[in-house]
Amino acid sequence: MNIDLIKKDRYIIIPFWILMFFIFWLQVMPQTASALESVLFAALLIITICPVANYLSGPLLLRAMKQKEAGRFAGQFVALSLVVGLVFVSCIELFSGLEKAGVFLVSGCFNLSATQPYAFFVPVSAGVIINIAICGLRFFLEYVRSQQRLAEYRLCTLRHQMTPHFMFNVLNDIHVLMQTDVELASELLIRYSEILRYQLYSGDRQSVTLGEDVQFLKDFIAVEQLRRDDRLTVSCSWEIENAQVEIPALLFIAFVENAFKHVAGADMEKGYIDICLRQAGSTIFLEVKNSKPALPARRTDTGGRGLKNIKERLDILCFGKYDLTIDETENCYHTKLVIDF
Repeated sequence: MNIDLIKKDRYIIIPFWILMFFIFWLQVMPQTASALESVLFAALLIITICPVANYLSGPLLLRAMKQKEAGRFAGQFVALSLVVGLVFVSCIELFSGLEKAGVFLVSGCFNLSATQPYAFFVPVSAGVIINIAICGLRFFLEYVRSQQRLAEYRLCTLRHQMTPHFMFNVLNDIHVLMQTDVELASELLIRYSEILRYQLYSGDRQSVTLGEDVQFLKDFIAVEQLRRDDRLTVSCSWEIENAQVEIPALLFIAFVENAFKHVAGADMEKGYIDICLRQAGSTIFLEVKNSKPALPARRTDTGGRGLKNIKERLDILCFGKYDLTIDETENCYHTKLVIDF
C-alpha cells in the first residue's frame, strides 16, 4: 500500500525536486564563470541526493507513521542527513578537481579550505534542511490523504444512519396490514423493495444521477402515502433541466423523511407536505414544508439525528457551496436548501 501512495505523490514530489534544482543553480551560477558548470553541479546534486531523500521520506517515514516508531525514524533521519552532507562534499570536491584540471575556469565556489573548520557543517545543514522539507511535504500529503479517508468513512456511516428509521416503520405497517388488508400490504412491500434496492445498490456509490435520486424520493413518498392513507395531503413539484447531473447519493432523503416524521395528522386535522425540487445549471434548490401537529410530539434523542447527519454530509461534500435554512413557525416547518455543484 505504501508503494502505491508514493507513486500517487510523484506529481507533487517531482516539482519539488525541480524547484530544488533551480535553487542550487541560482546559488552557484553567480560564483562560477561557466553556466554549464553551474547546471551540471546542480543536476549532479539532485541526481545523487534525490534517491536518499525520497527513501527517507517515502518507505521509512510511512513505516514510522504506521508503526509509530518516532525514535527509530529520528536515528534514520540523522544518519541519512549525514549521507546527504557527504554527497554535498563529494560533489564540491569533484568540481573543485575539475577546475584544477582545467575543465572549467577556477572559481572560489568550490574551495572548501576557505570555509574551514566549517567545511562539513554547511553541507550537512543543507542536507538536514532538504530532508526536513521533503519529509514535511510527504507528511502533509499523507495527513491530507488520511483526512480524506476519514471523511469517506464518515460519509458512509452517515448514509447508513439515515435509513433504519423508515425501514422500521414500514416493516411494522406491513406486519399490521397483513392482518387487515393483504392487498395493500403486498403493494406496500413491492414499493418498499424498490426503495431498498436503491439503498443497497446505489446508496454506497460515490455519486448518482439527479434523476435516480428524484425517483427514489418519489418511491419514498408513494410508500408514505400508502401508509398514511388519506390522512395526509402531499404536493410535489419536480423541475429538472438535466436529470444526468451527478450528485451524492441519498442527499435529500433526510429532509423529506423528517417532514413525514413530524407532519400533523396524528389527531383529527389533516396534515400537508409541500415538496419542491428545482435544478438549473449547476444549482439545485430544495424546499420542504410540512404542517405541525396541534400538540407538539414529545422530542426524543433521535428526533433530529437525520438533519444533524445531513448537515455533516453537506459540510463534507459541499463546504462553502450550500445554504441551508430551517424555519419553524406556529403551524409549520419550512426547510430550504440551495447547493451549487
